[in-house]
Amino acid sequence: MSVEILFIHPGDHKKTYQDLSKEYTAIATPAWTLLLANYVRKQDFQVAIYDANVEGWEPSVAEELILKYNPLVIVMMVYGHNPSASTQTMPAARKIAKDIKSYNKSIPVAFGGIHPSALPDRTLREEVIDFVIQGEGAETIAGLIKYLKGTVDIGNVKGLWFWKDGEVNSNPPANIVNNLDEELDGYAWDLLPDLTKYRAHNMHCFQDFHKSQKNDFSDIRSPYVAMNTSLGCPFSCHYCCINAIFGKPNIRYWSLDKVVSWIDELVLKYQIRNIRLDDELFILSPERIDKFCELIIERRYDLNLWVYGRVDTIKESLLPKIKKAGINWICLGIEAGNERVRLGVNKNIRRDVREVVRSLQAHDISVLGNYMFGLPEDNIDTMQETLDLAMDLNCEFANFYSVMAYPGSRLYEDSVAKKISVPDRWECFSQLSQQTIPLSTNYISGAEVLRFRDEAFYRYHSNSRYLDMVEEKFGPSVRKHIEKMLNLKIERKLLRGEAY
Repeated sequence: MSVEILFIHPGDHKKTYQDLSKEYTAIATPAWTLLLANYVRKQDFQVAIYDANVEGWEPSVAEELILKYNPLVIVMMVYGHNPSASTQTMPAARKIAKDIKSYNKSIPVAFGGIHPSALPDRTLREEVIDFVIQGEGAETIAGLIKYLKGTVDIGNVKGLWFWKDGEVNSNPPANIVNNLDEELDGYAWDLLPDLTKYRAHNMHCFQDFHKSQKNDFSDIRSPYVAMNTSLGCPFSCHYCCINAIFGKPNIRYWSLDKVVSWIDELVLKYQIRNIRLDDELFILSPERIDKFCELIIERRYDLNLWVYGRVDTIKESLLPKIKKAGINWICLGIEAGNERVRLGVNKNIRRDVREVVRSLQAHDISVLGNYMFGLPEDNIDTMQETLDLAMDLNCEFANFYSVMAYPGSRLYEDSVAKKISVPDRWECFSQLSQQTIPLSTNYISGAEVLRFRDEAFYRYHSNSRYLDMVEEKFGPSVRKHIEKMLNLKIERKLLRGEAY
């Protein structure tokens, strides 16, 4: 079997999440790769996908894949569960590229995604690859295949970075996809090995844990799909790198008819119930949310949906319909408890967060609160304000992040311009790895930030008020599950004073 393009989805869950990878983290479908794979096969190119996150990776796999598919080009779109996960996935992509080139140097390898798009020149120079695909990638990948087949000149492939005569060259940026329904009209789920190999986050299924027949709850977390119904974000928070791939702050939508047709396929063909809608802001337009819920409700699907929203985009009158449609979890970017700290990174929350969280919970919608420690104006006192707010809100789960200056973000640009130390090894940008090195603030070190973050995560989830609430809402099995999670120790070299 020969294909024009082999997509490899890179990743190493064990290194990225340590022992949490065994039971607690999600294994998400590679949404962007699936969109691009469907795009290029519509142009009559043969396509295959290998997902290292579910199939694993050893050096011998490079030989197996090349012999099986004989690809014209291998493409890795480097990203993860969220935009910031692109940088932390770079070490896995690097290893795969090295293994491919060790077996056969002549096979072209290209990297795309947020991190390579933010640092295309550096990526091309540092990695053993031939091309960088800057931007969304659809037009660029199709053009790259045509170039390798000898039908177009390399200078006409927009968005491509490449080597020529020993120098790095680049072409003008590719256009963004404006007509999503026509150009990126579907996900190539059929190219994945088995959707039962993907699993939802543990908390995504808390309300269903009582149905499980296994101690690890894997039977209710799979099958699972992560997908988008829009691209981009209209906001410009300084810590976010999303617009490195999509350009200026903006949001583009697929039609709801298209979105619901995908959900029809997932439910009726693949028996999918657990879906995370990965839009940066799924809950933004009240009219769109209202119509989406109506379309889902009339189908009477038993869905378990997770979506993202801002505190100030939640419309209370829609909450009954949101719940009825199966949106059981809304993830809110609360970020910081101190307004000055939030405004310092252009995060302006124009609603009372307590009022919004209480309203969601009153409608039996669980809240995943996202919080950040180590924003530029943070000190120990302001980080304590954030933890105090989190414990007061008592959301059904909380993500606590150490602030990183991710390539493609305003925070990264500012740090480089001000000569603030930024890790030079990409594994140090991983939130839960041994190598994590957060950004220092204007007042405290990255080590102080990391220590506070790890202690805050334990304090929040071991708090009796939280555990009592979880047990009352989800049952004793979920409480035991969380207590078991807290027994896992996350190793941190920075906190042990070890060299990298």
